[in-house]
Amino acid sequence: MLRISAFVLFFLLFSCKVWSQAAVSTQAFAEVIAALTATETAQLHFGKFSPEINGGQVILSPDGVRSVQGSVILGGGSSSPGRFYITGEPEATFSVQLPNGPIELINQTTNQTMQVNDWVSDPPAGTGTGVLAGGSDIVSVGATLYVSSMQNNPVGVYTGTFSLTFAYN
Repeated sequence: MLRISAFVLFFLLFSCKVWSQAAVSTQAFAEVIAALTATETAQLHFGKFSPEINGGQVILSPDGVRSVQGSVILGGGSSSPGRFYITGEPEATFSVQLPNGPIELINQTTNQTMQVNDWVSDPPAGTGTGVLAGGSDIVSVGATLYVSSMQNNPVGVYTGTFSLTFAYN
């Protein structure tokens, strides 16, 4: 009996050390969302003005308020901030990146130039500023037009291009 007890004790000491394992199968998920799109609905338009002798600035806010500094006198007609219709995944946030510096507007007849700078937007530029409530939002862009004298910026139409970037956060 002692022999059997010793055998059982030996068996229990060395065979009861069992490593436990568990295996599980699970799922992975990914969801593709709608592409972010931007459509220009209104061009940035500083309107009509006269620079007079010293020139100055025409300031156009994102909500369409136009003001001047210096000797610039506003003329009649319309002006408009740039407006962009943004669409994408409902309730997603997005950022607006404005131009990093000035761009030039060029007189189509004389090649004289004016600079546009000090960009502003609504919603403000930066990360996480816009929300696609219901899948869309409108971004308005304003800036400051730097105008020289009438001699350096003669009568005519001045045009130029600029780039914006809209991105999901």
